[in-house]
Amino acid sequence: MSSFEDPVVDLSGQTALVTGGASGIGMTVARRLAALGARVVVADITDLAGQAVADEVGGVYLHLDVSDPGAWSEASAALVDLDIAFLNAGVSTRIDGDADATEAPMGEVTERAYRRIMGANVDGVVYGARAVLPAMVARGSGHIVITASMAGLGAIPFDPIYGLTKHAVVGFTKSLGVTYGPAGVCTSAICPGFADTKIISPDLATMLEALNVPIISPERVADTVVAALAAREPGSLWAVWGDLPITRYVPNPVFDNLEVPL
Repeated sequence: MSSFEDPVVDLSGQTALVTGGASGIGMTVARRLAALGARVVVADITDLAGQAVADEVGGVYLHLDVSDPGAWSEASAALVDLDIAFLNAGVSTRIDGDADATEAPMGEVTERAYRRIMGANVDGVVYGARAVLPAMVARGSGHIVITASMAGLGAIPFDPIYGLTKHAVVGFTKSLGVTYGPAGVCTSAICPGFADTKIISPDLATMLEALNVPIISPERVADTVVAALAAREPGSLWAVWGDLPITRYVPNPVFDNLEVPL
């Protein structure tokens, strides 16, 4: 594994899409990309907050439910000239107030909760990649950065379905890297630890504190996105945990880069 800190990136003249851009990691990355010179398309379903972020960064707002394939089709005109797509929108498994949920890790996975998390965390990434790749491939350039998680690199006992979605995203990233890297389109994923966003409920924050698990700032996650953009290594995974250096995660260079014949 190799660490990567403080890259110099100039995004002047580039256009970047940020899904889930109205708050948390998305909002912070939208601000960072704009500060680096990019024109930012802030996409979200929370219109007032999303428009406010877009206005702040001098970008444009796009109402987009990432779990809806029709919404991606309707937004296609706004996605043609993208240089960067940060596919970030995501949710946790638990739905507050879900009457059918229990405290058991799999007990909270009601049908409604399962469809919601798969729609945002997996479908949203697949639909997003499908929407932006054709124009990037035709142009021979572009970079897709996907928000995965440290939960996609190991076990997350208290939320197995969240872990499932992030493992799916990690595998998708590596496969897209092999497939589209030769066409000039880079796909990377960031794998942060627990970040200080609305996904961290008060109960979870209390539990993490008791376990001495660090909660990192959204700004630190934005650093990781910039590191991925600067490195431009197709299929790469970029991990950040607490105060440790941002690191390219390579568990096994032999098997991780193996292309499986069909």
